[in-house]
Formats: sequence, C-alpha cells, structure tokens
Amino acid sequence: MRTLVDDSWLLGSSILIGVGLLTSSPVVIILGMLVLGSSTAGRLWARISLEDVHYEREISEHRLFVGEKAVLTIRLANRKAFPVPWIEVREQLPRDLVVTRGRTFAGGTPGVSILQRNTALGRHDHLEWPVEVQATKRGYYRIGPTRLRSGDIFGFFERELTPEIPATTLVVYPQTYALPELGLDSARPFGELRGGNRIYEDPSRVVGVRDYQPGDPMKRIDWNATARVQRLQSRLYEPSRAQAIVVALNVGTFARSWQGSDPIVLERGISVAASVARWAYEADLAVGVIANGAFPGQGRPIRLGVGRHPDRLNRVLEALAAVSAFTISSLARELEGASTGALPAGSTVVVVAAVMPEELVATLHRLRREGHFVHIVKTSEAPWDAALGRIPVSEVAAQMEELEAALARELGDLTTTVLAGDRPDPTPEPAAGPARERTEAAT
Repeated sequence: MRTLVDDSWLLGSSILIGVGLLTSSPVVIILGMLVLGSSTAGRLWARISLEDVHYEREISEHRLFVGEKAVLTIRLANRKAFPVPWIEVREQLPRDLVVTRGRTFAGGTPGVSILQRNTALGRHDHLEWPVEVQATKRGYYRIGPTRLRSGDIFGFFERELTPEIPATTLVVYPQTYALPELGLDSARPFGELRGGNRIYEDPSRVVGVRDYQPGDPMKRIDWNATARVQRLQSRLYEPSRAQAIVVALNVGTFARSWQGSDPIVLERGISVAASVARWAYEADLAVGVIANGAFPGQGRPIRLGVGRHPDRLNRVLEALAAVSAFTISSLARELEGASTGALPAGSTVVVVAAVMPEELVATLHRLRREGHFVHIVKTSEAPWDAALGRIPVSEVAAQMEELEAALARELGDLTTTVLAGDRPDPTPEPAAGPARERTEAAT
C-alpha cells in the first residue's frame, strides 16, 4: 500500500494526545484522537478498497483488417458491502490500436498507450465500459496488463494492484487489394498457370499412416503411431487435385542487410503478398506462403504448405501479419529448402520482392527448369541489374503508392488522436448508489 503521507501522523497524534493529557486540555486530546482515528480509518479503507473488486475485459473481434473496428468491453464489479469512493483504471493498449472516441496518453514503454478511466463504485455495484478501437497497422498485439488504483476518500492512502487476468490478443491482417487495383489482370494476373490441375498431397489433411520409406522427411513421421507399433510410421496425406500457387515474399528491402529496412516498402510487399494469396484463395486455388521472416518469438521461418482448407486464407494472413523487418535467412535459401508440401511439383511461384539478389535469380531459374512457373511482382522503383531472362515481372510500385496515400488519408485523422501526455481528467466521480448495472461510454 502506498501512502501520500508518512507515518508522522502517528507520532503527531500521539504528541497531541500527550500534550492534552499534560495540560488537561480536552480540545487538544480530542484533536489528537480525531487525527489518530481518521488516519487509522483511512489506512484501513485503503487496504480493503480493492478487496472483492473484480475486473475483466473482452474484445468483440480477435482478428481485424487494417481500418476495421472492434469493441473492447471493460467490466468492474464491487462485490463487497463497502463502497469504493474512487478507482482509477489504466489499461495498456498497443499504440497502433486507436481509441476512436476518447483520449489516451503515452505509456512508459515505446509503442504503448494508456487508456485511463476514473470512476466510483457503490456497494455491490457493477460497471460496464465499452470502448471502440480501430486497427491502423497490421501485426500481432496484446492488450494488457491492467493497473487498478484506489484508496481512502481523501486520497491520503492508496493501493494498487494488477488483476491476474491473461492479456487479450489481437491479430491485424495486412491490407489487401483487388489485383486490378495493382495493375494486374484479374482473370490471368500471372498468365496461364503451369500444368493445369495437378494431384498433390495436402499436408493439412491426414488420412492415415504407413511404414516409413527412405526419403520421407522427418516432419512426416507420426511419432505417436511409431510408439504404438514400435517401428517408424509416416503420415498419409489426402491427395487433392487443384492448381497450386505459392506466394514467396522477400522481406529484405535493401540489397545489403546492414542497410536496414524501408518500412514503407516492407509493408507494401506484405500487402501485395496478402492480396495475391487472397486472390488465389477466392479463385479456388491451393495456396501456400514462404517468407524469409520468422513467427513472433520463434526462430523458424514462415512457411505454410499449399492447401485448400477453409481456414487456409486465415492462416496465410496471420503468417503475413507476423512478418517483421528481421530476416533469418535469404529467400533463395528458403525456396531451396522448401519441402514437397510447401512447394509441390508444377506449382506456380509468385515472388514478391523489392530487391533481386543474384542468389535469388539463380534459384528462380532452377525452379523454372524443374517445371515451376515463376512470376515476379516488383514492389520498388529501384532499378534491378538482374539477368531474369524470360521470367515475367509485374511492377506495382506506382499503383501501390496511390493506394498507400489513400489509406494514409483515411487513417490520418485517427492517428492524430493519440496524443502523448494528453491525460484525461483524473477527478473521481461521485460514489454510485445501490447495486445496479451501469454502462458508461468513453469520454
């Protein structure tokens, strides 16, 4: 418990009572007892102020596209017979999740905003506070932790705690566009897909197991079945007949890694890759993704094998939402090491890239010789000195600049509402009456 006055109140009240006794002054004795009593009562009230105060939060959507909104609902409940004269709630939000009505202020951690609410709770009182938020940038986000602060009615003694509730997660998908907006033909944006309908194994659909055969990749081994029969067992995948398209994203934006990363070009590449994947999914094609980035908190590259499962697009968009400027390898190396499930024979490989290193050029030519159709979507205006030969290249930088400018104008008014140091009025509200449900809108 934190106090705004030190323990000198105890010494002061004792001195007053002692002086009153020595001088036989009832007034001084009463004054000392009042100081002692009020201080003791304030300390006890602060100690129990957050007892049986329950806090919870929920969000209406856990997956959003850039520009979409969700409602974050905050609930407070005082389940004891004593009122809470004032309580302060501080909810930690990612800075790219903007409160559309209301104010936030900068937190102590970069990229974090604080949403603050001051109110009061009567005995057995309940409060519900809906807050509308809007996503302004793709990524993986966490809402929380929360800090509650309360105390005695005069504010001399305070207590703080962090409710033991898990953080609320939110995934903001990359912005996607229709391919004609990128200057690509909606009917055949990458020409005739190579090979027509081909049979491939869908690794998302396991139909059984068989004995291990030399050459089976380690990830195909079913260790549970192996333990049961005491010999190596490999999974059998459901064969599917469909045209397969693999979106390969080069996360690098400069020729050399030490040059850093261009955030605008990086976001452009991610958005283009997501748009291509969405087009493929809606065209009823089997789609997969490969990128030389890593999943959050993991050291493994982003690689999703082709498939047509109903949640395939969600998984692809979630993977692209996780991409950061940090690369763990080159795209050429990821394509070279792609398994059969990630890069099936005869598939179409759409490479989304801002730079084209020689190593990647050599890999793309090898893929063409092996029967893959390769198409490049260039996301930067910088000239390439690459011997691409007959590999087709579509340039989308000019179209994307216009789309990015339009999106920036749309979201511009929102981002300016996050004002560093702009604090809401912390003055406590009057205590609530008898037990009842209350709903308060953000102010």
